[in-house]
Amino acid sequence: MPAVGRSMAAATTDEFIKFIGAKPDFFLDTKVLHQENPNIPGRPVIFGPKFTAQRLYQLSPPEDLTLALSLIRPANRFDEDALMKDEKLLTEAGYGSARRVFVVVEDDLGIPAEFQRRMIAQSPGVEVETTTAGGGADHMAMLSRPEELVDLLLRIAAIHGERDDM
Repeated sequence: MPAVGRSMAAATTDEFIKFIGAKPDFFLDTKVLHQENPNIPGRPVIFGPKFTAQRLYQLSPPEDLTLALSLIRPANRFDEDALMKDEKLLTEAGYGSARRVFVVVEDDLGIPAEFQRRMIAQSPGVEVETTTAGGGADHMAMLSRPEELVDLLLRIAAIHGERDDM
């Protein structure tokens, strides 16, 4: 979660890499690729099947994992992009004034709950909800616990809708 006064790269990618640094095998079979087009910034990354199955979809239905594996494509990391490094981009008047609710996914192995809480701690005023009822949700909460996630999002929307009416 980005934080006011910090670059988006620092608040997300850079800190996550430091967080998992003690776990050199965290990304399993994920590959960092060479950018062939000099006009496209960033470093392409492609998640491997082991990483996808063990860190992102470990609690999702097998058919969703199968579909995900068939759709995986390289994606650019934009952590070197000037916009991602701009510490003045997220201001208190803009980003900081928006209500934010962070849903902690306890059994997310792609972005562990401990790191999710670190991101939350850097953004004072963020409300926190947790997915816990009836078992865990993985990184793909919309697939592993869809009913729970919908109920949670509807509850959040109802609460914020009531506050906006005041």
